[in-house]
Amino acid sequence: MVIIFPDIDLTGVKGVLLDLDNCLYPYDICHAQALETCISKLTQEFPQISEDKLMEEYDKSRKACHRQLDGTASSHSRLLYFKALLESITGKTQAALSLELEELYWSSYMEQMQLDAKALAFLQKCKNKSIPISLVTDLTEQIQLRKIIKLGITDYIDFVVSSEEAGIEKPAAKIFELALSKLGKKASDVIMIGDNLKKDIKGAEALGVKSYPVTCLESK
Repeated sequence: MVIIFPDIDLTGVKGVLLDLDNCLYPYDICHAQALETCISKLTQEFPQISEDKLMEEYDKSRKACHRQLDGTASSHSRLLYFKALLESITGKTQAALSLELEELYWSSYMEQMQLDAKALAFLQKCKNKSIPISLVTDLTEQIQLRKIIKLGITDYIDFVVSSEEAGIEKPAAKIFELALSKLGKKASDVIMIGDNLKKDIKGAEALGVKSYPVTCLESK
């Protein structure tokens, strides 16, 4: 059962492991707008190719990256997605346009980001109780750091542990163990909060961490 942030009991909690995407803010809205912006840019560059075809090629490139790089932060790289897409439709690497599309995607994405109000109240509650927080998040470090700056939550977050830094994605034990090490806490001292049952909840519970399935979409 998915709960909401106000229902999380902090009694005896000495640290919090916290997911980022679709937990502190809604991912789908941001992604949809960002991808639409990039596809629009591509239709200007390649007017002979339909928008539907470009979207199809993007999806193929994304899936190919996931298969090739499964379990790594790079499997989420928009730069790799766009690079592969452009190679598919032009027959060669398009360095400048690949980089331009990646930046266009993330700048458009972050324009849409809005911190969930109940998530913010939870972060404030943890800060008031001097409970340290470590984000435990898949994807590359630079992008996740940009997100927390955009959301304005740097003062609430003590550590960020990304799958790029850990070298492996959730639900692998290593990424959670790295976060515990940075917090200086035992598994029994902390709780994990996340939206993904397999990656966040089951992954943390395998180490003995009490976990709460939360999604910001449920807390509106």
